[in-house]
Amino acid sequence: MKKIVLTLLPLTIFLSGCLYPNNELRENQFTNDQQLEQVQDAVKTYQEQNNGLLPIQTRDDDTPLFIKYPVDFNTLRNQNLIGSTPGNAYEKGGVYSYVIIDPEEEATVKVADARVTQHLRSVIYDVTVYKKRNGSPPYGEQVGEGHYMINEERLNTNHETTVSSPYSDMELDIIVNVQGDVLIDYRPEVYQLIENEGIEKYSGDLRYLLMEYHPMVPVYSSPMVLEDGEIEFTNEVE
Repeated sequence: MKKIVLTLLPLTIFLSGCLYPNNELRENQFTNDQQLEQVQDAVKTYQEQNNGLLPIQTRDDDTPLFIKYPVDFNTLRNQNLIGSTPGNAYEKGGVYSYVIIDPEEEATVKVADARVTQHLRSVIYDVTVYKKRNGSPPYGEQVGEGHYMINEERLNTNHETTVSSPYSDMELDIIVNVQGDVLIDYRPEVYQLIENEGIEKYSGDLRYLLMEYHPMVPVYSSPMVLEDGEIEFTNEVE
C-alpha cells in the first residue's frame, strides 16, 4: 500500500497570464460564487419553465459521471435566462466547464477543471495504446482494492502520471483500476478535508463530501468510503 502523507496547503488556482488579456485574466482564472449562483438560478428557472428538462449538452453514455451533464449556455442565453457565458467558462477561453450533478434530484451546478481533464485524456491515450500492444494496462503497485499505480517504466510516456489537484497545490497520482480505467487518486484531498473539518464519520460516497466544501467536481474518480478512519475505494455505495 502506498502511504499517503497529508500536508495543509492553500487553495490556489493559477494560469499563465500570457493566455488572456489583462482585463480578462482574473475572471478566467478563478471559480466565483456569484457566477455559480447566477448559472444555478438560470438552470433552476429553465427547469421550471420546461417541465423539468435541463439545459445540458449531449454526451456519450460512457462519459465519466461528473462531466456527463455540461451546462448548455446557448440554450440559457436563447431563453434570456443568462446575460452571457461566465468569463471563466471553457466556452469563453476559461479553464472551467460548468456541469450539473445529480440531474435527477437537486441538479446542482458545479465546475470541472478543464486542465485536469485535458491532461487525463493524454494519459488515457498512452495507456490505451499500451493496452492494445500488451493486452493489459501498465499496472504498478496496488494502492487500494482493484486500483493500481501506473508503472511509468513500462508505459514509457512523455506525460506526467500525476496531476495538479483542482482543490489545492497537491500533486495527485494518476492510477488505473482493474477494469483498465485511468483515474485520479483523490484520497489525499479527502484525508486533508476530514482532518481539517474534524469529520469522523461519513455515510456514502466521499466524492460528494468533497463537493459539499468545494465548487469543483472530482473528475475521473472512483467512489470512496470512510471505514474505521481509512478511505477505501469501493464499487458499492449506498
